[in-house]
Amino acid sequence: MRILVIRNSETAPEGAFGEWLRAQGHALEIVAGSAVTDAQMQEAPLVVMLGSPRGVYEGAAYPWIDAQRAMVAKRLAAKRPTIGICFGAQMMAAAAGGSVGRHPEGVFHRGWIGNEEAAEPLLEGPWPRWHGDVITPPPEATVLARDAGTVQCFTLPGAIAVQFHPEATPAIMDHWASLSAPGAVDRAAMREQGERLFEERRAAREALYAELLRRALA
Repeated sequence: MRILVIRNSETAPEGAFGEWLRAQGHALEIVAGSAVTDAQMQEAPLVVMLGSPRGVYEGAAYPWIDAQRAMVAKRLAAKRPTIGICFGAQMMAAAAGGSVGRHPEGVFHRGWIGNEEAAEPLLEGPWPRWHGDVITPPPEATVLARDAGTVQCFTLPGAIAVQFHPEATPAIMDHWASLSAPGAVDRAAMREQGERLFEERRAAREALYAELLRRALA
């Protein structure tokens, strides 16, 4: 299958998810979030939208965000297969009638974190997480996982979104840590934890990838 992968930031690539998709025989077309066209968005058999340090509420400063949201709204309304990760999940929520905002207490999640509420064991985690935003799900959404006051996974007809980062490798997370404020992250401890859990959770990660595809394509 041809899959359109929307990189909303070069700091948040498709990582392990991209490697797995290619290993399954899929062809990935990578496009920047600021460059994707409506034709690409609507015509792709499957769209995967990735993370960004930006928020979906920053459209006034970054016009590409509002432009992308309009494209995503059209795709979701047509029930075209779509997967969203972190910013991609937030974009899907906003485009379908939900909302996204900063955590009211200023909390920013970094590291491998489990989900307090999960409809399926596969979603319990721990999974890599790196965000400070809170999703209010769209009216049509079915919420499958929550933690720490925000939605971590939801589905829409023909679409599924996760606010955690199942694609993130230890190297990607270490790069995010390098961009964090001084003292926000113990990089050595995170590297040790990440390398251990990334290997331990390989089977769970690949099972989640398969489930994301199954739900998007159902």
